[in-house]
Amino acid sequence: MQVTDPAVHLFGLSAVIAAGARYSARTRIVGAWCRSPYAPLLGRLAAAIIWGCGTVAGLTVLGIPTAVTVPIALTVLTVVVAMLAAAFASGMIRPAPKPSLSTGD
Repeated sequence: MQVTDPAVHLFGLSAVIAAGARYSARTRIVGAWCRSPYAPLLGRLAAAIIWGCGTVAGLTVLGIPTAVTVPIALTVLTVVVAMLAAAFASGMIRPAPKPSLSTGD
């Protein structure tokens, strides 16, 4: 089998590698942005994008052409980003308050 699609080569033909990369990216983003109330949201968003790339790569290995999977993945990504942008713009999603650092005294 000769596969030359970049998405397949990116994750090495394995959905397990994509899942590991997803978890690692989420953990690193949340750790790097730990002071931001948006850190969990950004981590989940990055993890979902990586998971989607791994899914497209896995479906390509199964023989489903990228001409089918990529437009569907881009449509889903566009809808999710548009919904989040509308929710932030309208004020439906607000930053979580930072937890207070009380000493307990």
